[in-house]
Amino acid sequence: MIQRRSPINTSRAGASLLELILVMIVIFTIATVVAPRFSDFFPNLQVRKSTDRVFAWARKARADAALTGAAYRLVIDTSARRYWIEYEPRPLKEPGKFQELGGTWEGEELPLEVEFESLEGFDGKSGKKVLEFRPDGTTEDAEIVLSNDRGDRRTIRITGATGRIAIEPEKVGP
Repeated sequence: MIQRRSPINTSRAGASLLELILVMIVIFTIATVVAPRFSDFFPNLQVRKSTDRVFAWARKARADAALTGAAYRLVIDTSARRYWIEYEPRPLKEPGKFQELGGTWEGEELPLEVEFESLEGFDGKSGKKVLEFRPDGTTEDAEIVLSNDRGDRRTIRITGATGRIAIEPEKVGP
């Protein structure tokens, strides 16, 4: 007598590779949407994120000054908790007249929990402080310290002669 084998076992014991890939795609999609929202709950992340943003703006002002040969300024209004970039569009016809950079580089505000703790090397009175980048990309030595009420703080150092802009490494431990 000849025994016949059943064609394919129709009961499934696990998930296929395709199903696993689809589940991973869903998890990664949710993570990319939800994770940035959680950063607002962690004060240290807000200080880091704000420092990174101000750092990018300072580098933009320095790079544009060196590339265009015009003066650029990083302006920080501590009372309004706002910062922006200004440039001198017509240095020969209207020297000293600056206008705010527009487009994606319009002014930004700090989150409520973050503040400008100190600004060294900036010119200006009252709440409005200015750091001017000369047409060759150099400036005065400066320091920007951002912090929150929990003691988290980060420092941006600007070396005037070279125009080098760097975020100081965070200190770990007491």
